[in-house]
Amino acid sequence: MGGMCRIVARQSNAIGSPFPLYVRIVRTAQQRGLRDTRETMPPFGHRDTRYSGYPVESAKAVPAPVGQAFSRDPGPRSAQVRPGIRLDESTVMKYLSMAGGDPEQAARLRRFVLASAAYAACVPLVWLASKFNLIAREPAWILVAMMVVVNVVLYAVFRTGLNRKFSDPNLTWLQVFVGNVVVMYAVYSFDQGRAVVLNLSLVALTFGVFHFTTREFVKAALQILAGYAAVINLLMFFKPETVNVYHEWFQWAGLAAVLPLFAVIGGRISGLRQRLGASNEELRSALGNVRQIATHDHLTGLPNRVLFNEELQRALARAERHARPVGLFFMDLDRFKNINDTLGHQFGDRVLQEAAKRLSSCVREGDIIARLGGDEFVLLVEEQGDPAALTEIARKLLAAVSELRKIDGQELNVTLSIGICAYPADGRDPKTLLSGADIAMYRAKDRGRNGFCFYSAELQSHTPEKLALEAGLRHGLERGEFRVYYQPKIDMTSGAITGVEALLRWQHPEKGLLLPEKFIHLAEETGLIVPIGLWTLREVCTRAKAWKEAGLPRMPVAVNLSALQFREEQLVPQLAEILKSTGTEAGILELEITESMVMRDPDVAVKLMRNLRAMGVHLTIDDFGTGYSSLGYLKLFPINNLKVDRSFVRDLPHSKDDVAITRAVIAMAHSLEMNVIAEGVELREQLDVLRQEGCDEFQGYLCRPPLVEEELIRFIRESGTRGTLS
Repeated sequence: MGGMCRIVARQSNAIGSPFPLYVRIVRTAQQRGLRDTRETMPPFGHRDTRYSGYPVESAKAVPAPVGQAFSRDPGPRSAQVRPGIRLDESTVMKYLSMAGGDPEQAARLRRFVLASAAYAACVPLVWLASKFNLIAREPAWILVAMMVVVNVVLYAVFRTGLNRKFSDPNLTWLQVFVGNVVVMYAVYSFDQGRAVVLNLSLVALTFGVFHFTTREFVKAALQILAGYAAVINLLMFFKPETVNVYHEWFQWAGLAAVLPLFAVIGGRISGLRQRLGASNEELRSALGNVRQIATHDHLTGLPNRVLFNEELQRALARAERHARPVGLFFMDLDRFKNINDTLGHQFGDRVLQEAAKRLSSCVREGDIIARLGGDEFVLLVEEQGDPAALTEIARKLLAAVSELRKIDGQELNVTLSIGICAYPADGRDPKTLLSGADIAMYRAKDRGRNGFCFYSAELQSHTPEKLALEAGLRHGLERGEFRVYYQPKIDMTSGAITGVEALLRWQHPEKGLLLPEKFIHLAEETGLIVPIGLWTLREVCTRAKAWKEAGLPRMPVAVNLSALQFREEQLVPQLAEILKSTGTEAGILELEITESMVMRDPDVAVKLMRNLRAMGVHLTIDDFGTGYSSLGYLKLFPINNLKVDRSFVRDLPHSKDDVAITRAVIAMAHSLEMNVIAEGVELREQLDVLRQEGCDEFQGYLCRPPLVEEELIRFIRESGTRGTLS
């Protein structure tokens, strides 16, 4: 109906007839229908609840248009017009659009119907003229009958499609010509009031209907003047007693003087109207683009945070009014930062796009899915509050994302963590619901990722603690709260200290000394592990230089690298700068990396490790046996040491499987000319098995726990050890 109203308004701008009243009626009906039923219109992004993706408690009757999952229906439906308005817009539009499915033909038919309305406007004018004896009554009704016949014939031409056979399918000039013929016949038939009929008819039928250019208006004016001149000559020949020749030619001269002026003015007005229409169209298009940019995510095309918040408020208002539940899902891609860091931001964008497609494909037509930013997505599900139904939805979302195995030839494993909140059980306003779903999502990550968690009041108590811990991490470096402890590594044969491993601790001002498992995971999530890791490297190199100057034996110091540090493009130059600024020998430093870090992208890892080895830095594979290393790659890695993970040492000598695994790892490492270090040795029995299998070094509480620097120096001096690894 909105489209029809706009067409009517354009066609009626130049008509001095009942058209403006008709437009007001249409607009009033549309506005009243919208005003009372706006809340029943489908909100942005709604999908059809008839989709069988979820269990649906009740289907909605207002699905969005096909192919427009994220667009709003521009106008009200016929069911939304109040009973007091007799205008059924769907019937009108159907009547005006019946043209065999051809949009162009439908547009022509609509224009013809609007033009015919101008003829209809002449009927009351003719009746009034006859009422006041300005024209004879009988010829007046003949004129009306002729107009009806002409319009019925032309309507039949349009409906049958015969107009397509003309060079001008719109039949504009045919309508003008036939209209002028009817008018000229009326002028010829009336013995009085010719001027009244002529002027009223010409204005109503010609200048108020068609959007002519100036040239077309001039042609129409010449046609009218020629027709009127022919009528005067016919009157002089057939009805000389009824015509005042001088008076008629005087009228003709007046029309000849006025019509060209009208033609020029009408053409200018038509041109101005077209330019204004084009400008309005450009403005509407620009406003639509601005609206799209302001309310949609440019990468995925999904609604953004602004639009989602608006729709969430509307959904909650509807839910409160109708006492219906609402489900809210807060989703976050697991380890997405690792994808960005290792494969680049462009590939990360591709992952987001594919994830958005998969998430959108498994939701109902009535649901709203949006991207809030980064790798965070939200899903709003109306009329769903039952935990069983929400659980099924969450499982479908997890399954959809987990199927994302390969993008642009790159294999990857993408998983999702989901937090779920429900209205009104978990909150009654957008802020509370979003916050609760966010908290539940992080709890799902804490439980191991690739899962979902429902919000509960118990989860809220953990959030301030986590936020405070993150804030403390950010200030920990500035305040000098981090400490480095050192655990000695002992030679299996001689019992001498062969080196130390640097272990990070956080001296929290309120919580005391915190072990890595209390804060490393959070540091990796926030990216703070990179500056913390660089500080650790610089601190270790500084202390190693100080030990050398103090006359202590030369001992390599092992430092654990995080996955984010290992994937940093600036790792090699940063490390070179630290060694240079601290004056530390590169051979003193030993970097420990896990096999999972290496196997994420083996080719890149080999190149990086070779660059580190070229600097003189020693490399150790930590936690060996817990990942999925390929022996074909392992032999290519420029590794000095291999560490047997503590999980294999813990049950020695009682576990035959662990004994067999330890024996195989030691034998393989020696065959590749690698040194083997066992960690987590706490019992003499464990040490005996490792020594028997040929392990080279060990570390653990059996010898010493991690020591502060002063304790380490005292231990070294008391043992009288010498450095053996060079």
